[in-house]
Amino acid sequence: MKEILQEEIQKRGKKQVAFELGISVSTLTLYMQGKYPAPERVEERAKKIYSNGRIQCPVLGEISPAQCAENYELAEKVGRMVSNPEKLKLYRACMKCEIRK
Repeated sequence: MKEILQEEIQKRGKKQVAFELGISVSTLTLYMQGKYPAPERVEERAKKIYSNGRIQCPVLGEISPAQCAENYELAEKVGRMVSNPEKLKLYRACMKCEIRK
């Protein structure tokens, strides 16, 4: 798994990969150095996100890991206070998403 993450870091940078994984840059750094106390958490999330390069979203269809992370972050910010029915549907799907847990 470290090889896959190293490749993604080379392509996108540490900050972007950490954002896509939903972890801090320091957590990613510790994991890559073999010093993170719960490596299985990072590995599990990385497998879900980077296993085939795309994520199947129940609302938007097939999206990139970056789009997934951005939509999840937006859903957390606006919550149920959104008036657009499509965004509300996306919020509900994001909050139930197994990838981000």
